[in-house]
Amino acid sequence: MSPSSISKISGLPEKEIDFAKLEELCRVEESRIMFDLIKDMQENINMEKVIFKILKRLGALIHADRCSLFMYRQRNGIGELATRLFNVTTNSVLEDCVVPPDSEIVYPLDLGIVGNVALTKKNVNVKDVKQSQYFSSFVDELTEYETRNVLATPIHNGKDLVGVIMALNKTTGPHFTAQDEDVSPESPGGDAHSTADDSE
Repeated sequence: MSPSSISKISGLPEKEIDFAKLEELCRVEESRIMFDLIKDMQENINMEKVIFKILKRLGALIHADRCSLFMYRQRNGIGELATRLFNVTTNSVLEDCVVPPDSEIVYPLDLGIVGNVALTKKNVNVKDVKQSQYFSSFVDELTEYETRNVLATPIHNGKDLVGVIMALNKTTGPHFTAQDEDVSPESPGGDAHSTADDSE
């Protein structure tokens, strides 16, 4: 916010406002959010709740229309990804986003951008899905949603793949940016970012 805006809101002249203290307050608020997330993780109340909060925060930071978490698993020795938290927006409630087992959307690893991220274990920024050889429209058709651009990152436990986080449709621009890539969660070991252009 500009000094004049803060002055109008507070009703104080600009010269009487201590902007250094306002910056400290912003840091306190950020610290409080991080503390709440860490506390949830330590208490191990519900990991879905913790990840849900992270997805909401991530969506707000990068201005994504929605985010989803796909969990990796093996069935009969064949790897696949299944929706666990789906269509998380900044206004979502947890109960609406947790996917029960009988409603999962399952991706084989050779299908879609999410499958490609799981196979390559690299971040992907697809600026236009129509230009991606990996994009599969079957979930759009199933949910009556139009995906335009995607930012996705793998989640690792050491070298093992745990899942993939996917953000859809930048709301404040034509596509996700390099700055958005830096905000998205990185896996331990720091895989290099890749872009749609790199993968085609």
